[in-house]
Amino acid sequence: MGRFNLFLCVGFFLCGIEKTHGQEALLSPNGKISIAASLGADGGLDYQVGLKSENGAAVQVVDGSSIGLITSFRNQEEAIVQQDFTKALKLVGSERRRVEDDYELKVGKRIQNHAVANEMSLTFQTEDGRQMRVDFRAYDEGAAFRYVLLEDKDLKVSRIYHTVVRELTEFNLGTTGKHFGQPYDRATTYSPGYETPYLVSGVPIGTAADPKLGIGWGFPSLFELPGAWALLHEVGPYGRYHAMHLDANPEGGVYRVVPPPANEAAGHGEVTASNPLPWTLPWRMIAVSGDLAGIVESNLVFHLAEPSRVPDTGWIKPGTASWSWLSEHDSSRNEATLKKFIDFSAEMGWPYSLVDANWNTISETAMTDLVGYAREKGVGLFFWYNSGGANNWVQEEPRNLMSERSVRRAEFAKLKQLGVKGVKIDFFQSDKQILMEQYIGILEDAVEFEIMVNFHGCTMPRGWERTFPNLMTMEAVRGAENYTFGGPAYGKLAPAHNTALPFTRNVIGSMDFTPVDFSIFKSGRFTSNAHEAALAVVFESGILHLSDSVEAYKALPKDYQNYLRNVPAVWDETRLVAGYPGKLAVLARRSGPTWYVAGINGEDTAKTIRLKLPFQPKGEVVMLYDTESRKEFASKKIELGGSSELEVTFQPFGGLVLVAEAQ
Repeated sequence: MGRFNLFLCVGFFLCGIEKTHGQEALLSPNGKISIAASLGADGGLDYQVGLKSENGAAVQVVDGSSIGLITSFRNQEEAIVQQDFTKALKLVGSERRRVEDDYELKVGKRIQNHAVANEMSLTFQTEDGRQMRVDFRAYDEGAAFRYVLLEDKDLKVSRIYHTVVRELTEFNLGTTGKHFGQPYDRATTYSPGYETPYLVSGVPIGTAADPKLGIGWGFPSLFELPGAWALLHEVGPYGRYHAMHLDANPEGGVYRVVPPPANEAAGHGEVTASNPLPWTLPWRMIAVSGDLAGIVESNLVFHLAEPSRVPDTGWIKPGTASWSWLSEHDSSRNEATLKKFIDFSAEMGWPYSLVDANWNTISETAMTDLVGYAREKGVGLFFWYNSGGANNWVQEEPRNLMSERSVRRAEFAKLKQLGVKGVKIDFFQSDKQILMEQYIGILEDAVEFEIMVNFHGCTMPRGWERTFPNLMTMEAVRGAENYTFGGPAYGKLAPAHNTALPFTRNVIGSMDFTPVDFSIFKSGRFTSNAHEAALAVVFESGILHLSDSVEAYKALPKDYQNYLRNVPAVWDETRLVAGYPGKLAVLARRSGPTWYVAGINGEDTAKTIRLKLPFQPKGEVVMLYDTESRKEFASKKIELGGSSELEVTFQPFGGLVLVAEAQ
């Protein structure tokens, strides 16, 4: 750690992707992002990441940080052999290439994507001849690296399982700046599900996680550095590794990855990961930008993800869904109530309705009856399932239909025959490898039976939406359901927390927040009506579950109803217009020729700002906004005369929506 200095950083900016000062260095295609690796005197491997700012100055993003692995395997004599890839390494191979990729997503902030990176693959050998390759990539949006354990030709037995005993991956962010992080959940009956709140005011880099809130720091983590923003995340694993998080005590600003603790998944499953060789581990990703727009608009997580495994995606259709559970928790046990929400989806032109937990307790024919009724209305249904198995104790039903593969496939076959469109699967409770295997198994089987998937009580998105386009959304957020059981503290937290999510959680994948709740809950609601309306655009989700009651939505004025009737769930383009975590978030999203501009104020003071729109509006613009009283559902039509700028006022905890056609 700490083997690099700023002079070397400047050096490899000037030298392209050639070796410099004993380093192997790599530049992004636009020459602004750099990642370099070097062996120290002890043969340990370090890396660093830099950014060339707009004025040409070099900014240190990640200072010298150690990387490496300690692995083990059981040989033919049943003896455990340990391999140390953290010291005494020798560079034995180096390859460089340009990586260019065009791909399409079914959900997300940008459907059509063109990704270009420079890549170098460095192969290292231990003193006893074992080899590990590290792939480094530099995109215009950031940098990434991953470990690849190469097949050992000397082993006489094929398919020997190797275990990563320890991963030594660090991110040295220095000691100056802010960390906008989410505490990593400790294991309980209902967690970890990445549902702790983000620290909306940020904390100094290097601050230890508060043990009252969590046992570490989660991915993704956002950092404000001198002259740069950085977001740390990982891409993968595809059942071949456990998911990681960051250590609770980043002393000196050095954040280290750590595996899930032993007591997750009710104590089942190993805390280490094992796999045969060759073994490719997840990408460690550092999104880098001189401003927040570069972070919010980035699709780096999907650039790094494995390509789609689904050749025909015509059956995968994002859209809006009604959802009865938030406004009435027992509604999913009541067929009449569920039909009321199906009717409302049909009335609004929404393609889906979600049937939540315990629907199977209505009757033996509940699914068949509801699907038949919905089909007549032109509405597709999603049904809730408990992930089941030994990993959780939650008794909500149906359970134990999604854990064992043969049972799961039989259930999916039934769903396809009936015409069910998708499933919501809940309560995974861990980031261990056994749970990663279950996620991927569910997605693989769901593809075969043409079932769309929504994961809840789950891990963070890690690029899987590209590989499995039937993955429409994931929870992993402290969402609107907390209005009903989060207590008054959630109501007070919500405005600022909502403004943090577009810069953190929602950057890396669809987020099933279940937004747009105009009802006043017992916990209290501090957000304005326009703030709530704006969340349908500020938050991105492939299935947009609008979660208030039928009565609340029917009572809305015409402009609000039309907005919710037509708001898309998938976007061609996303731009950050203005904002800062915990304070303000204004995003512009495009669907075809129509732009939706939505903003939310996280603070209890009014703000008047001048917005510069990323398009030239044509004709009238519909505006949903707040009056000073914040009690009305105010709306109006305005004419901007082709101007792309306008002055707007955000009321305390308020919001704003603009709907416009582009010239």
